[in-house]
Amino acid sequence: MGHLVRTAEVWKQLADLGATEESKLDFDFQFSTKDKAAVAALKSELVDYPLEVSSEGFFKKSFTISGSSGPITWSEEQLLKWVDYLIQVGHDAGCEFEGCGASAP
Repeated sequence: MGHLVRTAEVWKQLADLGATEESKLDFDFQFSTKDKAAVAALKSELVDYPLEVSSEGFFKKSFTISGSSGPITWSEEQLLKWVDYLIQVGHDAGCEFEGCGASAP
């Protein structure tokens, strides 16, 4: 629920900066996990998005998976549904959704 509240705040801030439902916004998103198999599972679910994977650590690796929506038009409702989808996909893959954001137009 916290991510959805924060996403609604991001939408409000973008609207305050001039974004509208006609604005093309590119939302970035990020996940984390300590399981390499979870990275592969997430990548297979999000094949339509450009993803980058980085890792830290030698014996106890942690992975960060970053991606973006690409520039598309959004409504607040569509954005909230998309974030809810990302949270569920991440959970099912064994990854933690860390959040999303966008630059103002």
